[in-house]
Amino acid sequence: MTSLIIIVNYISEAFISILQSKTRSILAGFGIAWGIFILVLLLGTGKGFQQGIMQLFHSFAKNSLWIYGGQVSESNLNKSTQQKLILFDNTDIAITKERFSEIEFISPELTYKGNTQTSHLQNTIYPQIKGVLSDYFNVKIIKPEKGRLLNVLDNKEHRRVTLIGKQIADVLFPMETALGKLINIAGTYFTVIGIIEKGTLFSQNNQNLIYVPYNTFLDCFNLIGEFNTFVLALKDKTDTSLFENKIKSFLSKRKGFDKEDKKALFILNFESQVKAFEKLFKGVDAFLWFVGLSLLLSGMVGISNIMLVIVKEKTFEIGIRKALGASPKSITWMIMTESIIITSIAGIIGLLLGSIFISLINWIIISFFNSEDSLFKSAGIDFPILIFSLFILILTGVLAGFFPAQKAANISPVAAIGLEGR
Repeated sequence: MTSLIIIVNYISEAFISILQSKTRSILAGFGIAWGIFILVLLLGTGKGFQQGIMQLFHSFAKNSLWIYGGQVSESNLNKSTQQKLILFDNTDIAITKERFSEIEFISPELTYKGNTQTSHLQNTIYPQIKGVLSDYFNVKIIKPEKGRLLNVLDNKEHRRVTLIGKQIADVLFPMETALGKLINIAGTYFTVIGIIEKGTLFSQNNQNLIYVPYNTFLDCFNLIGEFNTFVLALKDKTDTSLFENKIKSFLSKRKGFDKEDKKALFILNFESQVKAFEKLFKGVDAFLWFVGLSLLLSGMVGISNIMLVIVKEKTFEIGIRKALGASPKSITWMIMTESIIITSIAGIIGLLLGSIFISLINWIIISFFNSEDSLFKSAGIDFPILIFSLFILILTGVLAGFFPAQKAANISPVAAIGLEGR
């Protein structure tokens, strides 16, 4: 009970001192308020940009690999090399799937290189046309706004069906739905069975794409079954980096090129890409913390200087207190309590202003921008970070007041009273 009374007395004295010197207290706390405001703003907006960038990878399975056949380097050409260009076929896909139990989904990706004129009545567009298996949509995550995706039977039965982007549907069918209608793709009629939902900034290319079942693609466009790209998704808990090396070794032996030839084969590992960006953002977060804490440090130095001024002004008062029996410890806590209160109030004001500003940013984005097309998603501060920020505030107040408090505690009563008397 006695301790509580003492603490209350310290706090009440600190508030009286702060109210007596409002301007000085405001100036002392401004650096802390500004520092914590900037810290909250940096971390909040940084999180918003991080979420926006990471959404780029939501259009693909995290454990997916995209295999691109390239061109064998001249220095690596030899008798065992089957051809200079690295191309794949159905047999390669089947053997690869059978060879590696880690593969859950696999599909070729063929792109039509001819005239892609696509029309309905008088409306015409020139999209990209790709031939894929149904497994493809488990690697590249595509959602239909209407209808459905291509399935196994579409390919097995060579059905003339197609999945088209929303942009294509809007051009070819401006006044009606495209679903179930016929479109002419390079001279062959296909039935639209699905429309890809309107894309975000990261998936706009889907809006000008037409997907056709792989077997139908070969039939209708008179193509041989060779391609330079195929995609696959691995089962959960598969080490994608380890598998990347395994499949590179396998394909190099099968196709007769040097495994170390970087021009012959390129593998895009999305899990590695995600990890690289996560590592990048950890570095960005560390930098933002450094900037914010640097501003807090400057604010702490400002408060420490103000507290030294307060100690100087209260020299006579401190001398009287010590002459009446006040201990150095009580003098120390008297000064530190005022420092902690100024710091805490200023910091909380900074936190509130930062939160209000972040809410304002989110409101502006929602009201005036299409959040789906923005690199910046909802800004915000995680609760643990908020608690940590409050802890930093208290610590800042303690550190800012410590040295002035020590100076006050070491003041000699006789010297302090004598100095005032002169």
